[in-house]
Amino acid sequence: MDKAFFSDTPHIQYGETDMEPLVRNACRFGCDIQIVCTRGTAEISTGIQSYGMRRGTELFLFGGTLVQVSDPSPDFTVRMLLYPKDVVIKAILPIDSDFLNYLHEYPFLDHIGGGAPEDEWENVLQWMDMARLLFTRPVQYFRKQIEQNFLQSMLMCLYNHIPRKKVTASRENSRRQVLCHQFMRLIRENSAREHQVPFYADKLCISPRYLGDIVVENFGGMTPKQLIDKQLIAEIKVQLDNPLFSVSEIAQYLNFPEHTSMSRFFKRNTGMSPKEYRASRR
Repeated sequence: MDKAFFSDTPHIQYGETDMEPLVRNACRFGCDIQIVCTRGTAEISTGIQSYGMRRGTELFLFGGTLVQVSDPSPDFTVRMLLYPKDVVIKAILPIDSDFLNYLHEYPFLDHIGGGAPEDEWENVLQWMDMARLLFTRPVQYFRKQIEQNFLQSMLMCLYNHIPRKKVTASRENSRRQVLCHQFMRLIRENSAREHQVPFYADKLCISPRYLGDIVVENFGGMTPKQLIDKQLIAEIKVQLDNPLFSVSEIAQYLNFPEHTSMSRFFKRNTGMSPKEYRASRR
């Protein structure tokens, strides 16, 4: 599958792939994506979070997410749907805003394990079959209506597979848990330009100290700064994989005061300088 497949898209796209282009190099999706694993296993990372994919699992990721694949088995295969940015949000809101919150907070779904009904996985595959039928050939008329009807119908079916108590859990979560989920989303969206904790605390309307307390409590002792830095390292690696940009240009793009600052930061966290990392990828 060509990497162009992973960029933003004006229409719904369907594909079947081993995601091999993302094994060595991470890519930032400009669109919303739905990944259904049909064979094998792999880890899909968004920088600060990782998801163990295996047959029967599904992952929803929203536009702007950084994605990389690691440790794929030889038979790893997924079926993917790419949606124009914000189309999924617009389709979900008329159904239930709690459902949107749920997918943001719990994007990983297991349709075989965890006591899932026997027909749940079969239903997911049937929707993928329908997507292949609709979105792998030219559509001359009513494309927008077809896409909207398909997406909303599929999401309503998925909604019925998730126990209501789980969907409403996002509303019933403690304020501290909700803030942690919001913090993680802010990191994914802003870490390329914003590297300091006060920015995120201000966005959440809480103090940096309170943010530190809840993050340490919910992320195994990791601090907000450690999470921001972890995502920032992933961002730097993505840029270093592009040979068109110099280290100085990358540092400027990522809002470092000078390229030496970025180089010291990168080496402190990876053990390699940016130039050494770039050379190791050739």
